[in-house]
Amino acid sequence: MVPIGSVQALLITRSFHSYIPRFRAPARGKRQQNKKEQAQIDYTQPIDNAQGKETTINSSVGTRKDIESINRDFLHRTKGLEPDIELKQLPQIKEEFDQRYKDRYVRPSENWYTKSWRSLKKPRIPSHKLINSNVQLDAGINVSSPMEFQPVRLMENPLNVGDLVLLKARPNELAMCVGLPNSTMDPRYTFVAIDGTMFFATKNRILLRIPHKLPSGVNSLIQPEEHHKYLPIGTIKSFSNQTNILPIAARQIITSTYPAQISKLAWKYLPITKKKLQLLHRSLQNYMGPWQIPFFTLVGLVQKLDLDKALDDENGITYLTNLVNDYQSADDVPINSPTFISTYWAIMQQQESNLWGEIHLNTGLLSPTSVTIIPLKTRHLYYAQVIEKLEANGYKEINRFVNLVNEKKYQDISTLYPSVIQLLKDFAAGNFHNNGIIVTLISKIFRKIERYKDYDITRDICQDLINEILPSTISNPLLLNIDLALPVSSKLGQSQQKLYDLTNKEDLQRNSGSDGDRYDFGDLRVFCIDSETAHEIDDGISIENHGKDGLYTLHIHIADPTSMFPESTDFDSQGIKTDILKVALERSFTTYLPDIVVPMLPQSICHLSDLGKQGQMTKTISFSVDVKVLPKSDGGSLEIINENFKIRKGLVSNFPKATYADVDRILSTPDSEASPVKEDLLNLSMISKLLRDQRIKNSNAIIFGEGFNKGLVTLNANEEGELTDVSFSDQAETLSTILVSEMMILANTLTGTYFAENKIGGVFRCYKQLSLDMIAQRQYNSMITSTKKGQFPKLEDIIKLSSLLNSSFYTGRPFRHEMIGAKQYLTVTSPLRRFPDMINHLQIHRHLQGKPLCFSQAQIDRLIWPIQSRADILKRASRNSSTYWTLNYLKKLMKSDPEKTYDVMITSVPQNGFAGCVFPDLSFARGTLKLHPGTKHYPMIGDIVRNCKISKIDCLEGILELEKL
Repeated sequence: MVPIGSVQALLITRSFHSYIPRFRAPARGKRQQNKKEQAQIDYTQPIDNAQGKETTINSSVGTRKDIESINRDFLHRTKGLEPDIELKQLPQIKEEFDQRYKDRYVRPSENWYTKSWRSLKKPRIPSHKLINSNVQLDAGINVSSPMEFQPVRLMENPLNVGDLVLLKARPNELAMCVGLPNSTMDPRYTFVAIDGTMFFATKNRILLRIPHKLPSGVNSLIQPEEHHKYLPIGTIKSFSNQTNILPIAARQIITSTYPAQISKLAWKYLPITKKKLQLLHRSLQNYMGPWQIPFFTLVGLVQKLDLDKALDDENGITYLTNLVNDYQSADDVPINSPTFISTYWAIMQQQESNLWGEIHLNTGLLSPTSVTIIPLKTRHLYYAQVIEKLEANGYKEINRFVNLVNEKKYQDISTLYPSVIQLLKDFAAGNFHNNGIIVTLISKIFRKIERYKDYDITRDICQDLINEILPSTISNPLLLNIDLALPVSSKLGQSQQKLYDLTNKEDLQRNSGSDGDRYDFGDLRVFCIDSETAHEIDDGISIENHGKDGLYTLHIHIADPTSMFPESTDFDSQGIKTDILKVALERSFTTYLPDIVVPMLPQSICHLSDLGKQGQMTKTISFSVDVKVLPKSDGGSLEIINENFKIRKGLVSNFPKATYADVDRILSTPDSEASPVKEDLLNLSMISKLLRDQRIKNSNAIIFGEGFNKGLVTLNANEEGELTDVSFSDQAETLSTILVSEMMILANTLTGTYFAENKIGGVFRCYKQLSLDMIAQRQYNSMITSTKKGQFPKLEDIIKLSSLLNSSFYTGRPFRHEMIGAKQYLTVTSPLRRFPDMINHLQIHRHLQGKPLCFSQAQIDRLIWPIQSRADILKRASRNSSTYWTLNYLKKLMKSDPEKTYDVMITSVPQNGFAGCVFPDLSFARGTLKLHPGTKHYPMIGDIVRNCKISKIDCLEGILELEKL
């Protein structure tokens, strides 16, 4: 009995180690009892245990003997009523609590501090003060502060333990990466929030990343929870019998400190950042149409903008204009992390006002590369007026529109409601982001349309309604996406196309200069191996057999469109000055979609530069190198004589006809006596195989085998001539494709090394292998070993390993391309289709003439971000379009046979009864599989699950849901 004021508390603990206080009033004279059942008892007499009489004690008595008597009395009276209750003394309760706290929290922190943080420079903290120590990390332990960072650090290292991230599931709070993928069966990273909550996600769930290195000596943060006699407090990841914990000391000292500081400042900056973005938007927006600004450029502008100057009544507009025009971002300018985060959050909030479009993410850097700026008048103000009109008078206009739809008066709708039609088109095309107001309006419309009121509101049914109103509507609404800026839908794209159409061929030819400084390759055969339907032919291959010691000279000839522009010869200027090249930079790449191809350069330039016109002298940039095929007695390998590598401006004219099919046929047809053409192709094929073997064995290159890129989409014309009939093909690897790809890889690799050694700034292509845990790393290494043995990973292996593979990216630094197996990799082989190659060609022109380079390193670094942004946009658009047509195909099958079932392959760890899946023969048919409720053993990544039925398809959103029958 413990005195508490005038009340005494009896603490009773349950078997699961919690306690419930019981309160009993102190005795005052005699206890009132039921007069019929009990007689008066003298409670001051000694306790008779044999008789089991109920006893109490005077409040003035507090000896241990008295307390023990009360305990025995209480247990006797309650025996059988609460069998799971045991009575414990307060000292015993405290002792058990302390032991439980020590086993669950203190000991893990001690173990982590002594065993997982091995550094002589770490702060000295007594073990009993580890928790709530409030220690501050200093520079002495080599910890880098993530309060600011340089963007180039995102390119130097992939995601690793210590990096700070925002995740799709938790976009409003920073988390720290504390664990790497541990196997192909569970490729998820481990993250912890500021409060220590542990959760798991694959890298494709990351929205942005702040690079951060842990203090020196910290080997790990997460630990397996040790076994103790109490209930575990850790989190389960892969195995139900193993829980993992983040020790409190690790959280307080390392994982929560910087995320909490950055988040606190980001929320503090948010109102100011939103105001700055509103002001910047006025100066950045282009009335011709949406465009993308590099994300780090925008963050830099937010950092630099002075609100007092920008809001000045007299000079504010001038200040903003000058700031935007004069600001030049650079990778060596530190980015303030709280401003970085607050800018991201502010844009997400202002997307609802149609000021900003999509934030574009690169999956290799795990960082935003750009954000779309939406025009003020034609989008922001336009939709503000549309919304106001539709919401007025109790949604009167929506009701009128719906009535016309229900009555099928489509001509009236086209005349009276063009703004609603445009709203539906933009929604179907995916042009609204985080816009709850628009979603609400769309929902109100469809809930009142008779034939749609019971449907889920999707972009697909939006397009169905548009097709009813306007039957001649474009077949693929994704072509209207504002990020693509295609001429078919964008005023900006249309103005660019007009400039291209007005390009004067004669002026271009005059600008190309004389041929006196070019090397004439004469009648040397140049094989331009491509498909019959190739839009640009920008590469050719030659070989010279020196007839002794296995010595050959390889020539890779590349089209030379840059010679037509003054930037290649105007040595007094730097950068891009020509309007056509400025547009080419904005396009950055030829757009290849199943529905449409939009060239990066004007057709006139492509036609003048194309290789393959027999007998016509054509200008090239030619890359030549000697190689030596060693005899089989010496291993039969290939020696590349790097010191003989040359880059020259060339002239070629002899182009034997050579498609992929032609070359495969020639190489596979036995002849008693080979023609010169066949001899060249046989030698090229032999050398290409040796080049590949060398990349695999010496440089750990990764080659994908059977099953990769299956179900590629091809559109064929229907009876009306529209490209709507879908067919599928598999990307097959043949002798001809290996020949071409290996020669192009050789040219890009050798040129990358040449640029690095000669300190020429250029646009490199980089691939960084992900950091993995031990088991996952062994599995990855096993794939490398199998590849070296000629066993290339098949579809099942690719599915298992896909989450352990990174994505490549462009950079101005000569980093490794680890997947190709190149120390440096600089693309030069497709200048008609890739603007990075044009930049590198302009550098080559200046370098070969011994003149100042066209681009400084700082200029190259600034060009990287818009190029990477455009690459990300086109990659996603190509994937989305292929997915759209693939799901359309499945949707038709589903309508014709609703009970049809399919076999799918599992692509993710099953969670909550669902798992990611893909159709093995259709690469773009990816979705979610609902597993059978009675499933005892969930399938693993790479397993085939049979007898699955499609339950939902949204082609435009890319949603495919199936259920296991």
